Amino acid sequence: MKIEIAHLPHDIIEVIYPSEVTPKDVADYVEQLKKDITARGGKEWSALVDQSKLRVMPSTVVGEMARLNAYAQQRGMVRSARVVVDPGSGLQAWRMTKNAGLTIPAKTFETRAEALAWLEAPDAD
Repeated sequence: MKIEIAHLPHDIIEVIYPSEVTPKDVADYVEQLKKDITARGGKEWSALVDQSKLRVMPSTVVGEMARLNAYAQQRGMVRSARVVVDPGSGLQAWRMTKNAGLTIPAKTFETRAEALAWLEAPDAD
């Protein structure tokens, strides 16, 4: 299965991971997301990353995702919300965020609805 990318209202890019990812899936995803980010022309946007089906990201992918998050922050990403279903997934998401050197608000959530609500109301923090 491929990693899905959707464009939502409120300048949110949603990424939905399948239960497993291959190196080709990741390469295709990175290429497409970079195109999508570039097309935004530096306009601010937020990321909603649903990792609820992907329990643990393969270690070979974590570094690539950290680099992609750093790239995204440099090109307009102002908030990042991740949907995870267990503490291990949450810890891995936190490590990836730290490795990316993100300085923007980034949180993990147990449901997509909670994550989306946080992204749609940035002044509610």
